[in-house]
Amino acid sequence: MVTPHLPPDQAANALLPQLLHDRLVADGHEVRLMAFEPRFRLPKNADVHYIPRPRNGLCRKLRLSQLETWFAVRRKARDAFQGVDVVHIHSNTFMNQAAAAIARGRGLPYVLTHYGTEIWHYEPRFIDPFLWMNENAEHVTFYSRLLLERSIELGIVPKHPAIIYPPVDDRFRAPSEGERREAREALGIEGPLLLNVKRLHPLAGQRFLVEAMPFVLQKFPDAKLFIAGEGESRGELESLIGELSLERVVTLLGLVDNRELPRYYYAADLFVLPSRLEAFPTVAAEALACGLRIVSADHPGGVELSALFPDDVRIVPREQIEPLAKVIRTELDRAARSSEATRARIEKELRPATAVRAYLDLYEACLA
Repeated sequence: MVTPHLPPDQAANALLPQLLHDRLVADGHEVRLMAFEPRFRLPKNADVHYIPRPRNGLCRKLRLSQLETWFAVRRKARDAFQGVDVVHIHSNTFMNQAAAAIARGRGLPYVLTHYGTEIWHYEPRFIDPFLWMNENAEHVTFYSRLLLERSIELGIVPKHPAIIYPPVDDRFRAPSEGERREAREALGIEGPLLLNVKRLHPLAGQRFLVEAMPFVLQKFPDAKLFIAGEGESRGELESLIGELSLERVVTLLGLVDNRELPRYYYAADLFVLPSRLEAFPTVAAEALACGLRIVSADHPGGVELSALFPDDVRIVPREQIEPLAKVIRTELDRAARSSEATRARIEKELRPATAVRAYLDLYEACLA
């Protein structure tokens, strides 16, 4: 499997490859991983074929970083691709494109999975390696129906497209009253708790949620907001929190290990996803599985999430502070948990066993 990210990085295209790896290995399959080195911690997994991250500055402008990446991928592929049957490429970077070209050159079929950004931000080029990568994939999977529809609108029409929703790990489940109480006590939570779990990035829109908090506090003066994630927007968010005097209200948790996330979901009263753009927000599905209702901006992922789980997802306009705060206040007033129908659909359609089976079917189809 080739992916830009692996844990401890927090991204959908880190979690799915790791989950597939773990489940397939447990079932007796041999799986190798290739990824960029983690952003915030040194690599610890000796089994991963790590690629140095591209350098910025003049090297990037002169495309020297791409040359370095190409040679690194080709070097690592000597071992990583040796004896494999299928290559699974997750998302899109130059590393992914290089891996696809090398796989193709060796006669190896590959499956390509799209998560969102690579489609939403696609712009055709005269020489278009991204389009080539799609056209030459044996199968292309999409994180959501709207993402596939957008791909077709842009003229990216793969031979064998499929929609495979992101799996929600089994550890994410509705807590008992005792587990919820213990989680809140452990985190020191007494009043309402809002939760957001996303990389700190302008597209994640956390600043709109921070800006909504003064309006939320007017009705719920003891409300708190936890934001789990790390990224380039940390400095901007810290400054905004200071400007609004929200230091006692908003907590930037930094990177939270995926194994530790359930207790934050258990402790929270509402999950808020103010992103500017999403394909299908895995974290929101995790929150629903843990009993949380969702307030989401009207990005494509939120719209599709609302269609799948209409009982428990409220949609608000993107980048609008007061409407966001108004719906948050309404939902906190309701103090409701996600419905049994929502959790039953997650059990049926979004658990790892379903996703692993779907991908295994594609791998086997590549070899038929």
